[in-house]
Amino acid sequence: MRFDLMRAAAVLLLIAGLLPATAAEARQFKRIRDVSVDCSDALICDVSTYNAQSELYTVIFRRRSSRDAPLELVLGVRETLAAGSEVVMQVDGREILRLPVSELSYRAAVYEYTFKGEAEIAALVDAARSGQELRVSFRARGADTVSTFSLAGFVAGLTFMDEQQGRVGREDALQADGGAPAAGGETVREITSFAAIPFQIRNEFADRPSAACGGLAEERFAGLGGFEANTGNETFLIGLPCGAGDADNQPYAFWERTGSRFRSVPLPVMTGDGPSTAEEAWNIAWDQDSLQLTGYFEGRGNGDCGEYNRWAWREVSGRYAFVLVEARVNGECDGDAAGGPDTWPLVWPPEGQP
Repeated sequence: MRFDLMRAAAVLLLIAGLLPATAAEARQFKRIRDVSVDCSDALICDVSTYNAQSELYTVIFRRRSSRDAPLELVLGVRETLAAGSEVVMQVDGREILRLPVSELSYRAAVYEYTFKGEAEIAALVDAARSGQELRVSFRARGADTVSTFSLAGFVAGLTFMDEQQGRVGREDALQADGGAPAAGGETVREITSFAAIPFQIRNEFADRPSAACGGLAEERFAGLGGFEANTGNETFLIGLPCGAGDADNQPYAFWERTGSRFRSVPLPVMTGDGPSTAEEAWNIAWDQDSLQLTGYFEGRGNGDCGEYNRWAWREVSGRYAFVLVEARVNGECDGDAAGGPDTWPLVWPPEGQP
């Protein structure tokens, strides 16, 4: 897309308004020994342990970002559990929970069973903090089965979840409890249905050719999820999956909301012809603490080529806008994905510029 000189000058202003190159990078995922922590853009975080060989292959402790959000227990399965059976959970040989399958909520679309008993989950977490192994007994396909999970890294995983959700030192922290009162209100809310999209922009997702973000099934939208983030001064940033995408890449579009007013927000990018703007970012991660967004377009599935961008959400000339902080491109799909995007050739800022 070509732009006239005035728009190009505006793009240059956004690109030139750099933050220091040492600004914090969005961090949504971390593996700690045998435990993984994965947080969505709306800061819904999962602390998970896996056994890829089992029919019941993952045990997840999930928590949303809101102040009073309880911890949920989620079991990922390949086959449904036998009706009328029980799930028994032991830590280092000591039984902690015995849950009738009838008390679990099942989401067939994602093969997950969810349990929300706060006291029971708290007892399991307390045992897991000092435990080495979690054993889960269950019945599936007509057979009694036991699946074992390592708890190495569990305590550090809880701490990382607290950090990502801004709970460190607060009374609502799971691990890093300092006794400070929990903060009021949510800074980020999750958007996982078309009905949750503000009605002023909902038509952009309609199933019609003229809709900017059409062609995206609601089930896929729900699985990807979007967010609305409070970024200060009564300004909110909305990021939503936009268009169908494919197995490797999903585009997202962005809007600024101030009161009932909405404004589509472009993203400054560097191209072979110089500075430009894009209407979408790919495979995003949003960091609420630093107000930074990353986008990563995979040239192919093994991640050995593509484009990586990092933007800061900042006030520029009296209104909020994205400022390009870092851009890297690797156009050579050479089969070497070991270094990741951080090692790709830098196209912004220029070499030697802070």
